[in-house]
Formats: sequence, structure tokens, C-alpha cells
Amino acid sequence: MINTSMYNYLMHNYQDKKDDVAICFLYKNFSYKFLKDEIDHVACFLVSRGIKKGDVVTVALPNIPSSVSVFYAVNKIGAIANMVHPLVPYEVLKSHMQNTNSKLLFAFDHLLDCYFDNLVSDGFDVVVCRANDYLTKFESFFYTAFAKKRYRQIDKNKCTFFCEAQKQKTLDLCDDVKGDDVAVIMHSSGTTDKSKSACLTNKNFNYVAHNVIDVLPWGKMLGRGMASLAVLPTFHAFGLGVSTHTILSFGYQSVMIPKYSAKLIVKKIRQKNVAIIAGVPTMFAGMVDQKSFDGKKLKKLKVAFCGGDKLGDKTKQKFDDVVAKNGGACVLDEGYGLTEASGVLCVNTRQAQKQGSVGKPLCGTTVRAFDEKGNLLPYGDSGELCVCSPAVMKGYLKGEKLVEDGLFVFDDKVFVKTGDYGLVDNDGFVFFKQRQKRIEKVSGVNVFPAEAEKVLSAVDGVKDCCVKGVPHKTKGVIMKAYVVAQHGVDKDKLLQKLKDECCQKLDKWTQPKIYQFLNDLPLTSFGKVDYKSLE
Repeated sequence: MINTSMYNYLMHNYQDKKDDVAICFLYKNFSYKFLKDEIDHVACFLVSRGIKKGDVVTVALPNIPSSVSVFYAVNKIGAIANMVHPLVPYEVLKSHMQNTNSKLLFAFDHLLDCYFDNLVSDGFDVVVCRANDYLTKFESFFYTAFAKKRYRQIDKNKCTFFCEAQKQKTLDLCDDVKGDDVAVIMHSSGTTDKSKSACLTNKNFNYVAHNVIDVLPWGKMLGRGMASLAVLPTFHAFGLGVSTHTILSFGYQSVMIPKYSAKLIVKKIRQKNVAIIAGVPTMFAGMVDQKSFDGKKLKKLKVAFCGGDKLGDKTKQKFDDVVAKNGGACVLDEGYGLTEASGVLCVNTRQAQKQGSVGKPLCGTTVRAFDEKGNLLPYGDSGELCVCSPAVMKGYLKGEKLVEDGLFVFDDKVFVKTGDYGLVDNDGFVFFKQRQKRIEKVSGVNVFPAEAEKVLSAVDGVKDCCVKGVPHKTKGVIMKAYVVAQHGVDKDKLLQKLKDECCQKLDKWTQPKIYQFLNDLPLTSFGKVDYKSLE
């Protein structure tokens, strides 16, 4: 079943779920029938604009319903969705579109205003998507009237509005899309810390959906009436693979959060009786800090997945404790994945979990550690984690060609290098230790900042922290800690606690020599700590 288009995989059980709620957005519910009809309209719109199989269409949208319908419409006709963060600077957007030879851009009106003229002057064909597209005329009037920003720069004569695609006459379309066809282009730092564009197939994402769903206690049964929170956006591999494709393929409600807000997330959990939630550590850390993250509605939570970065012990403990206090059995389970492998590779489950690990690989996925020379390491030995899986990309896009940077063959199997340092134990559990590019060399000794971060984050009064190596005149590199203190904490006393803990629990190379207090840690557009911006 996975060797087909993502659209066909989504619709494989359509008759059983067509009248159920697919998407919840702005207090409105949209059924699977509505979603399918809109996808069909948009697919025919794309064909009318000359888009054909193999063409690239750029989707730069937040979590609004059109981000889903546009993606699956592109997929239905065999075109390739170039998924771009809607908040990237114009020059980055332009580069992603030019490098992929994109034929059309779907963009959000709230963000398009500031660079619309640049898009038009550079010759790009633009379709403007709005939240208004899913509101009645009455609702749309108030939404527009009370918007904080007026959209004066978008010339209606120089673009197309998404509402036109919604009204496009539908026709029967030829279905010749295959599982091995490239379906998605995702942009990431790559496994070598350089920006790269990973080309992922229909089969890659269908495999993820087919296996991640088995992690749920009830398996592949349709999730009729059960809600899943969609905070992670579709331009994020984890968001597209799990929060969108998996959830919708098996009949759940996707509760869309268009813009990250810890307060709004907690509000939606309480309002919508959310059963499933997937996110990154910063998202969960923000949630558990909300006073409103409490109450009997938390008992409705069944499954919570965390990936994208290392999960702090404090965040997990607080999440688990609050849910348990309210009578719930849900615990925050850590997983592991990367863009080059469609977002998800390993996850802890109720049936198989181990403290400190990121779980066991999904069915059909192999994770092993290799040394610097490409030799397979025994179980329990640390090295670079490498992955063989049906979820692994075809390659990176370079010009009009696919290149296999980061891919290698071992024992007649194709593996991808993750750029992550860790180990696989004798029971098959994977332990992620550190991004290799974050490993520091202090006086010739390998230092893992994550070890210092774990010690610091456990100290009472620390809200968040990170550690990195900084240049030093005589020692070359020393470790520096950036700490966000909890409100009202005496920073002088906290500093002494931090130094004492590190002195007791870390070797002299790993101990931070410099401490700096910040109001917040800088984050990347994917919600991870932006280490590069720290000085």
C-alpha cells in the first residue's frame, strides 16, 4: 500500500471517514469530504496553469487548511512540492525557488505583503492564500477589519488568489504517480551543516505513516473523533510526516495551530479534547510552564511524541507529573529522526522504552554506529549514527541532478549519515548523544556540550540553558554556558550553584569557564536552539 502517491495513501480509506472531521481551524470544522473536494479543485487548477508531473511548486504556508489541500493537490498530479518556511527572508525564498526551478508559488497574505513587489519583478507566478478563504463573508469582514496589518502592497492584478483555485471546475485526471517518484523537497542544514535540499519520495512518507501509526496503542484503526494537535508545520519533515500525513491518512482530526503560542496550544488541548500531540522540546517546555496546563481535560491525552532535538529531563518530568496528577496515563515519549529520512526513525513506546534512549527503530529501519573510517562498530560503542530505511531520501538536489552526498553502501544496503554521535545498545535501543558538529575539542579532548547542559538544566532555578565552545587566546577553546533563569531567582546564588554542580559532576574540560545569563535562548525557524547566533 505504501508504493503509491501520498494522495492515494491519504484516500485509501476515504469511504469510511468522508463525513468525519479532518481539520479544525479558527473554531471551524472541515470534513474529509470537504478536504478531498478542495484537493480535487486545486489539482485541476494546477493543471489549468500548465503544471505537470515532475514540475516543482513552492508551498510557503503556515498551518492553515490550504497548506494541506495545496500539498496533496500537487502530489495528486505528480508534481513536486518545494516546502519552504514562510518566514524566511525573501532572498532565501528566491534562492529555493530558483534552485528548484519552481513554476508556481503559494504564499500567505500576512507574510507576502513585504516582498510582493520583489516576487513580481523577479518574474515569479504567485497564488495568495488567506485565512479568509475558510471564513464566511460575515466572518471574513471582521477578521479583515480587526487585523493588525493592512495588505496594501499585494496588487490583485499581478497575482491569483486561492479562492479562484477553490472554485476551479473539476475534471478526471490521469493517475500515473508512483511510490518512487520524488514528491517533496525539504530544506535542511544537511548532515554536513551546509544548507541542502533533500528529495523525498511518496514511498518515504507513506512508510513513515504506515509504521508510526503502529506506535499508537490502538494501531491502524481509524481514529474517528480523536483529535491531534498540528503545531509542527508542513515544511518540517516531522510535521508533514506525522502531524499531517499520518494523522489524516488514518482518520483523525487535525487541530491546526497557525502560529506557535504555548498559551494557545494549551487552550486547544483543553477545548478539543486532544488525544495526540507531537512537537519539539521548546514547544513542550513552553507548554508545561503555562499555569493553564492543568485540569481534568489532560486525562484525554493518550500519546505525546517529542523529537527534533534533545528533550530535557525537567520538561519530561513536569509533563508526566501534571498529566498523572489529573488522572492521565500519557507520558512524553522521546523519538529521533532527520529530514533526510522523512522526519521519524525511532521512538519510545509503551511496549518498548528505555530511560535516556530515543527508542527503537521503526519496523524495517536499521540504525547502527560507524567509526570515522566507515567501519561498523559493535553494539554499545559510540560513533556516528547511520540509517538504512525505506524512509531515506533519494538524494540531495544539486542543479537539476540528484547527488548522493551523505549516502553510502554497506553490506549491500544504502545508509545515510546522520551527523549525530551516539550508540545502539545490545537491546536495539538508540542513544543520541550529540550533533557531531557540536562536539568541541578542548586541550585535545572531545567535549560533549550536551553533558554539561544536562547537569545545568537539573539545577533548581534554571529555566533553560545551552553550552558551546568559544575561542580562547591561550587554550584555543573553552566552554561557555548560556543560562535562562526562572523568574525571581537570585542570579548570583544560582551562578554559584551551577559552578558547584559542574565541579562535582563534570571533568575539567567539560566544565563551563564562562557563564552568561539571557532572557531567552535564540531559536531557529524550526524551534531549535540557534547555537550559531550565540557569542
